[in-house]
Amino acid sequence: MNLTRLSSKTASALVFAHVRATTEGSLSDSNCHPFHHASLMWMHNGNIGGWKYVKRALAMGVGERWFRGVGGSTDSEWAFAVFLDALEKAGYDPDDEELNERGFGHAVLRKALLSTIQRINQLIAEIPADKRREGGEGGEELDTRSLLNFAVADGHSVVCTRYVSSKTDEAASLYWSSGTSWKDGGNGNYKMERRDKGADIVLVASEPLSFERKDWVIVPTNSTLTIHKQTVMIHPIEDKYYNRNPSYVRSSGFAVSRGLDAGAGKENGG
Repeated sequence: MNLTRLSSKTASALVFAHVRATTEGSLSDSNCHPFHHASLMWMHNGNIGGWKYVKRALAMGVGERWFRGVGGSTDSEWAFAVFLDALEKAGYDPDDEELNERGFGHAVLRKALLSTIQRINQLIAEIPADKRREGGEGGEELDTRSLLNFAVADGHSVVCTRYVSSKTDEAASLYWSSGTSWKDGGNGNYKMERRDKGADIVLVASEPLSFERKDWVIVPTNSTLTIHKQTVMIHPIEDKYYNRNPSYVRSSGFAVSRGLDAGAGKENGG
């Protein structure tokens, strides 16, 4: 596909774009993000820890609609099924025509995202002890850490997470930038312009999309980022992996080993 030519003829108030690499599942069209259901779109950057021991319980725990809706083999799409199930259980039917028309509301999306993370963590905690050491006694300990950078949109609001199920590790990197226009300065070098204090455009990316690093703000580890009517809101995800100490330093080694750290290095907070 000629993406440059297509993009010059395409306009939308909200765009999701994803470059597909793979941690779980093969490289195929059915495994490509974003995944969607009605007005809802979903992307994931990262992995679910201990996936081969979690997948069956996760699949059996979602409603029949969401189980049958999974068309690929990725942990990312199954996480979307958990999200849809969480919405339904909270009283918001993902197939409701009115909700799909006017939007589910950013608070509802955020709550369902937090429920999704909580459910994944719960399933990982339930992995039997005899499965946690691969190769049996004396084998390597199963890595159950998850990198859960999710993004979901309903056509009106976007909610993203930057999350790792670890008290000591950094999450996969996530940045945002806002301004009045996103301009091509030539040779494909873009820059965020700010003609006033307003924000006509908000970009969220796993790594800065320009050389102007000062234009990009890193999302704190174990936080949600919400965009609604061009307003950006950051909220902490306060579970057992959250640290309130602003001077606390996490290691970027885990995210770097997965190729999911954009040079953020060590970061305070989280």
